[in-house]
Amino acid sequence: MSSATEGRAALARRIVETRVAVADAILSHLGPRSSGQASALLVRSLVSALGQSLEAASPEAVVSWARMAHGAFTLPVIHDLVASACEVTAATGEPLDLDFSALLVFLEIIKTNVAEAFPLAPGARFDDPQRATSGVIDGVLAMLKARDEATCAHSHATGAWCRRLSEAMGLSTMTTDVVVKAGVLHDVGKIATPDAILFKPGSLTEPEWIVMQQHAEFGAQILAELPALSAYAPIVRAHHERWDGRGYPYGLQGEQIPFEARVVAVADAFHAMISARPYRPAIAQREAMEILREGRGTQWDGAVVDAMIAMLDAPRSVGRREVARG
Repeated sequence: MSSATEGRAALARRIVETRVAVADAILSHLGPRSSGQASALLVRSLVSALGQSLEAASPEAVVSWARMAHGAFTLPVIHDLVASACEVTAATGEPLDLDFSALLVFLEIIKTNVAEAFPLAPGARFDDPQRATSGVIDGVLAMLKARDEATCAHSHATGAWCRRLSEAMGLSTMTTDVVVKAGVLHDVGKIATPDAILFKPGSLTEPEWIVMQQHAEFGAQILAELPALSAYAPIVRAHHERWDGRGYPYGLQGEQIPFEARVVAVADAFHAMISARPYRPAIAQREAMEILREGRGTQWDGAVVDAMIAMLDAPRSVGRREVARG
């Protein structure tokens, strides 16, 4: 790794590790036009995106953040936030052992890419609500992919399982759409989970597990800030609640848990079990189905588990009938 790359990586770590202080500096740096509209939570997510861009030497993470934030802020505010973030980052990097001129050039590239992706049009927002939702979801997932490709892939797969399960349960088109989008968004809070915990190859310690659990609440907080996605916040917040009340973050039980979250929970758990993780190999589908059965009525809503098992068993039942006929 070159010294320039090492210096940029050190700067990325510094701003991410001090994300709250950096976000406060960005907010205090904003002019009066934007200071009253900016959200501290989304500014902290901008700092994370900036760290990812510095680490990868690519502006894409910040452009993805802008795509996500486009659902919450006017374009002038987005441009002001990115410009202020770049200035605060430059001030943070100046005393470090790095190529400061190259840093300034890179920060200008970030601002230029955001400006090209979102040409300044005062007061502009997405006009079409459906396009707004799709565009903001794309931005959220792009940020998540920049953070962790495996989590992003799991999010897409969970959405696909949510669709299959919702259709198997005979849910309405509208409810199915909500469940699918919530399934895709359920792990967005992991954007803020520290690398040492998110990518740990072994079991988490109790303090690490407490930090990991915060992704449900943090994801809900992010979505609540985005008008196009705020309806999914309660579902994302509750996707790790348990039917018996022993889940998190609030220990909801039974029908206190939003129905859509109960569907997402089963789809999420099933895909997580059949996927390889840094700390364990993938579990066979039949074993995952047995675990779902064992958790029926304790961890998960029994009716949702029954629907999932019936759906997964259906192809085998058809195969058995065909063999019997043959």
